[in-house]
This record gives sequence, C-alpha cells and structure tokens, in this order.
Amino acid sequence: MAALPIGLATLQGPQILLLMLLAGCVTRIALQDWRSLRVSDFMNGMVAVIGIGAWFVGIDPARVDASRTFLEIVRDVTLTGGALLLVRALYFRLRGIEGLGLGDIKLGAAAGIWIGWEDFALAVFGAALGALLFVLGSTMKHGHWSAGRRIPFASFLAPAILGAWYLGQQLAAV
Repeated sequence: MAALPIGLATLQGPQILLLMLLAGCVTRIALQDWRSLRVSDFMNGMVAVIGIGAWFVGIDPARVDASRTFLEIVRDVTLTGGALLLVRALYFRLRGIEGLGLGDIKLGAAAGIWIGWEDFALAVFGAALGALLFVLGSTMKHGHWSAGRRIPFASFLAPAILGAWYLGQQLAAV
C-alpha cells in the first residue's frame, strides 16, 4: 500500500493534474457502465479531449520522456479501438450476438491517446481478469451465471486504463 503514495510523490505537477482528470473520467465511466451497461459518448470524448489537449500544450499523456507525433497518436487510437472492434466482430460472427458495445470500443480508442498501443494489452488483460473474477465471485455467491447475462466491461476497462497509465508513468520515472 505504501507504493501508491511513494509513486504519487514521483509525479510532476502536470502528471498529477492528468492523473486527477483521468481518474475522475474513468470513475464516472465505470459507475455509468455499472448502472446502465452504457458508456456515454460525452465521457469517452472527455477522455480523448483531455488527452489530446495535454498533447497540444506539450505534455504527451503516454510518454514522459518523449512526445509522439500526431500521426503516432492516430495510429495508437486506430490500433486500440480497432483491436476491440475486431473482437466485437469476431464474437458476433462466432456467437451471433454482440459481445462488446460501441462505448467499450470508443473507450479503447481513447485509451490509445493515454497509454499507446504498446500498453493497451496490459489494460485489456487487467480488465478481463477483473471481469472474470467478478463473474467467479458472483457465481460462487448466487450460483449459475446465465449465458445471456451481460458484463459491464467498461467498468473494468476504465480503471485498468488508469492503472496502465499510472504504471507507465512510474516505469518512465525509474
């Protein structure tokens, strides 16, 4: 537990501001998805606008030591959102139902601005692990998990993006 306050002490002023803004957005997204199984375009847009806004003023949210070009950010957004869009399409083809909502995909695209494509797998892994543990816990408590029951995936993906961003900031400071 001591690692979090120590890690926070290593962040610079702009990084602390970005942490607070991203934490506020992902908290709202997670709660919104948990309650309604929806992520608003407004909140996904806020994540993207804050990230791009920081980049425009010279603070690349994904890189402490160097700045990406705008085309590299477009690449990251395309790869992260595109990866989830591909999962959605493949799942629909295999099962005939939508496994991911478009809000999840837009959140994945916005994540590309904050963590880049390189760290996106870590965020998806963390989100998937959290969702699996939720299903396991719910199944142990309530019994059967029906095949049609939906999981609020953005409730797990949003905090995982924050965690991947924070970890990236800490690793860059080492």
